[in-house]
Parts: sequence; C-alpha cells; structure tokens
Amino acid sequence: MLKGIGLIKDRLQRKREQYIHQREKMEQMKCTMQNTSEEIEQLEYVLSEMEHIADANRAPRVIPNARVEEVFAYLCRVFEFLQHRLKLHFKYKLACEVIFARYQFKSRLHTPGREYLSFATILTYFKRERGMAYG
Repeated sequence: MLKGIGLIKDRLQRKREQYIHQREKMEQMKCTMQNTSEEIEQLEYVLSEMEHIADANRAPRVIPNARVEEVFAYLCRVFEFLQHRLKLHFKYKLACEVIFARYQFKSRLHTPGREYLSFATILTYFKRERGMAYG
C-alpha cells in the first residue's frame, strides 16, 4: 500500500511539473502569436502603401547626396515619433521598404547603373542613424 502511495505521489509531482511546463509554453506561444499578428498588420499596411505608390504613378522623390544624412535624421525622428505616439513597435526593415519605394537617394558615385543607393545601403543608413549599427 505504501509503495502505491509513493508511486501516485511521484506521478502527481510529474503531472504538476508537466502542467507548469505546458503553461510556460502556452505563454510563449501567446507572445509569438501576438508578434505575428502585429507583423501581419504592418505587412498589410506596407503592402497598401506600396500599392498606393504604384497606383499613383508618382516618380520617387530624388534626394541629392548632400542631403542624405539630413533626410535620414528626419525620417528616423518621424519613425520614433510614430512608434511613441501609436504605442507600437514597427519593424524598421518595413519602414525602409516604404522609404526605398518613395525616395531615391543619389549616390556619391556617378557610375552608370549605380546613381542611387541600394536598399541595403538605405537600411544601413537608417540603422546607423538610429544607433543600431553595432547592435
């Protein structure tokens, strides 16, 4: 009889530990689902903006190389303001997609085919301006 009680106590302890572990996994899954939901909303917004830009047939604004740093400082301030004001965390890569679609930044180089900065360079400028270059 004592052996049976001991087995049941052990099994009860394992089940309690399993339950705790399952709750932790569920909390992690809820967090992951929330992040995914937010990213879906942001992607839908970016898609609508990109479609709007394409439908409007507006040429991207061309920014001279001398003003690139100034424009990125402004765009980063707007990005931070929107995050703070809307109490949301925006993916900076998506913000750079919109920037890349809306603006063309003149390069220092005057090589044919490389007159404008690439998306990767724009992403680097944006990260550097936000202090994320080494993080």
